[in-house]
Amino acid sequence: MERRMRGNSHVRCEWGEKPEIISKAYLSILNLVQESILQLVTADEEANGNLFMVGDVKQSIYRFRLAEPNLFLSKYLRFQEREDSGYKIDLAKNFRSRKEVLDGTNFIFKQIMGAVVGEIEYDESAELVKGASYPEETSYPINLILVNQKNTEKEDGDKSQVDNEEYDAKDLEQSVLEARVIAKQVTELLENHHEVYDPKTKSYRPIRYKDMVILLRSMTWAPQIMEELKQFNIPTYANLTTGYFESTEVNITMSLLKVIDNPYQDIPLASIMRSPIMGLNEEELSRIRIANKQGSFYDAVQAFLYEKGNQEEALYDKIRPFFDMLQNWRTQARQGEVSALIWKLYRDTHFYDFVGGLPGGNQRQANLRALYDRARQYEATSFRGLFRFLRFIERMRDRGNDLGAARALTEQEDVIRIMTIHSSKGLEFPVVFLAGIGRNFNTMDLKKSFLLDKDLGVATNYIHVKNRISYPALAQIAFKKKKKMELLAEEMRVLYVALTRAKEKLVLVGSVKDIEKSKEKWRQMTSHNNWLLDEFDRASANSYLDWIGPALVRHQKNTPLHSENFYSFPSIAEHPSSWNIHILSTENVLELQHDQEQEDNEWLKTVTAGKKIDKESPFKQQLKETFTWKYSYLDSTVFRSKQSVSELKRQGEKQDEEGGKELLKKENKPLWNRPRFLQEKKLTPAEKGTAMHMVMQHINLKEMITAKYIERLVEEMVTKELLTKEQGEVIEASAIVSFFESEIGKRMRNADKVVREIPFNIAYSASQIYKDWSGNDESVLVQGIIDVYFEDEKGSVLLDYKTDTITGKYKEGFIEAKPVLLKRYRQQIDLYTDALEKILKRKIDEKYLFFLDGGNSLKMDS
Repeated sequence: MERRMRGNSHVRCEWGEKPEIISKAYLSILNLVQESILQLVTADEEANGNLFMVGDVKQSIYRFRLAEPNLFLSKYLRFQEREDSGYKIDLAKNFRSRKEVLDGTNFIFKQIMGAVVGEIEYDESAELVKGASYPEETSYPINLILVNQKNTEKEDGDKSQVDNEEYDAKDLEQSVLEARVIAKQVTELLENHHEVYDPKTKSYRPIRYKDMVILLRSMTWAPQIMEELKQFNIPTYANLTTGYFESTEVNITMSLLKVIDNPYQDIPLASIMRSPIMGLNEEELSRIRIANKQGSFYDAVQAFLYEKGNQEEALYDKIRPFFDMLQNWRTQARQGEVSALIWKLYRDTHFYDFVGGLPGGNQRQANLRALYDRARQYEATSFRGLFRFLRFIERMRDRGNDLGAARALTEQEDVIRIMTIHSSKGLEFPVVFLAGIGRNFNTMDLKKSFLLDKDLGVATNYIHVKNRISYPALAQIAFKKKKKMELLAEEMRVLYVALTRAKEKLVLVGSVKDIEKSKEKWRQMTSHNNWLLDEFDRASANSYLDWIGPALVRHQKNTPLHSENFYSFPSIAEHPSSWNIHILSTENVLELQHDQEQEDNEWLKTVTAGKKIDKESPFKQQLKETFTWKYSYLDSTVFRSKQSVSELKRQGEKQDEEGGKELLKKENKPLWNRPRFLQEKKLTPAEKGTAMHMVMQHINLKEMITAKYIERLVEEMVTKELLTKEQGEVIEASAIVSFFESEIGKRMRNADKVVREIPFNIAYSASQIYKDWSGNDESVLVQGIIDVYFEDEKGSVLLDYKTDTITGKYKEGFIEAKPVLLKRYRQQIDLYTDALEKILKRKIDEKYLFFLDGGNSLKMDS
């Protein structure tokens, strides 16, 4: 692209005519090619050009992407010093962090960052200046926590047998130690109800997990830190692309699948028997092995079950069920899908439920679900079978491929995020933990047999072909020295970015092999009378701690790092930065969790023995209130908040002695169609009633209403699909004619005003609707449809016609049915009357029911 622009002047002119070009994050992304392109498209010279550059060279941390901070630095140093250069505006204020974070960062970098080692002079113009308006009533010193990994020496006479439950300090990695330190700090912040300042509301609020972040130079330690924080029930999130197959629960499940595929594999079988699935200890495994010392471990198990089952019943009962199920699993593995087998294993062994109860149970269960999902995805291809699935996983791991842990949590939830310093650039957090400050820098690029440099070219080892030897050439040594200085400058800027991510509290965590030797080395720096430490000492650093330690030892308040004869120059020693230095031994760190584990083991023994634990949880009352809590509006969950008038009428009907009054649940519709001979069914009484009401609604009151008229009307309604054919067949024209020949029917036809099918919705108090309501009163929405309302010279009339069966049901006919019908429809008519009176805002004079079966009318008394 650069060549094309150089050869096309019209393109350069077109772009150069633009009013301005703004390059955001200039330092982070700009390289020589991009610089050349920008120079070609900008207008005029630097002094009068249209290029606006923004950035901070101290935060240029993308040299591995070929970013070139010296491009910006050269402009920064020459602008305003020459007439032909650009104009420089220093934006010195920091609006993110508290004064303590800024002072601490300034104190360190004034001593370690220089033009030779660091590529920039950390002078007054480079210092951070407070711009954020935080309250100053509370101090937030920067914490430095160092773990001394040197083991305490014991006299020979004091040596004792180490208990199996204790941790061996030599086997613990730095990541585990530092993770425990961070876990302790997080726990203290939450238990002490530490508050963070919210600039939006200008007030303090309790700290949450999402306010904290753990920064690492790389994500190598992230899986171990996450696993360790799980033991403290601290939720974490990290965007990992590895660590899935290393998780304990996935390893155990894979071992079980391997045993199902081939039980003659000793290591998977032993791991399953030792795992929580079977729960055997080392002694029990050895007793099984004694049954057959020569063959495979599976042969030993079979021999034990056959020969020693009667002698060791407890151990026999412990392993027999598993090996009975093993045969069924092997059969299913040959006949079914791998995914179905995996889910069956979760159910049969209860392993899925078990890991859910462990620390970080949600994450562990998510990993197991992910294994099931990946098995389904595998089977979506043309491959099948457990053997091929296991080989597929093995080949993936042999190639070094892995999968990221299943994401049970996201970074949007209340979790502590673990990320690299590069990922954190541009972000800010109230509390920042910078871990691994004692880890050595990654210098693998300096150890290659050949080196590349944009200025110097290429350098390789000198190879003496005749003598068949190779050694570093002089050019390569020069390359390596230059590359080392660039690496140190980059690491210095990375450290700067990490420290400036903190808004309020900054915690530095590191490990040292021998703290006394380290302090002795650092104390040598107190004799320097300049702010900037010697170039040799700074260039000899192998870790962040090699810069931080010598800088902090010169502050007068950092007494844990001082010797008895401490002296430092006042301008340095009296710097306003505030520090808290904590030095912990490995034993101290182990006790952070060992005490709790010891207490847990004691509780487990007590519970196993069936005894009561003489200790109450601080959450006892809270749990009691939670589990005994009852909803204050329980009636509201039983009774419906919306009812129809017809349903209220049905609930109020008299039931026989063997009947219940509760509502019947609707049957679920079948998911398949019934046979055709069963699909043809008679209409229910309710469906017949609906059809009759539909016809009554569409009758033209001005027509001569005869049976033939009703039949024509029904045919027309069927044609227009207002009625189905089946509904049309059940319409009794004679019953409708008898209504209009009755006195009430004639009054309706001759009325001055007739309104049919009046819908309404009205709210009543629950105690009015439900007789057995006992809770706080609230509203119930009642809905219904009034058949007819008309007005004539005698007054206003509410009319409702019914299709109840009367003929043949009552021996004495309507005379016997009358009191029953009055009671049945009393509440319904009362509700209709109340609703209609509220709608019309006038009193209803008469209320009638007309029963189409028999042609009888019934006047409802007020």
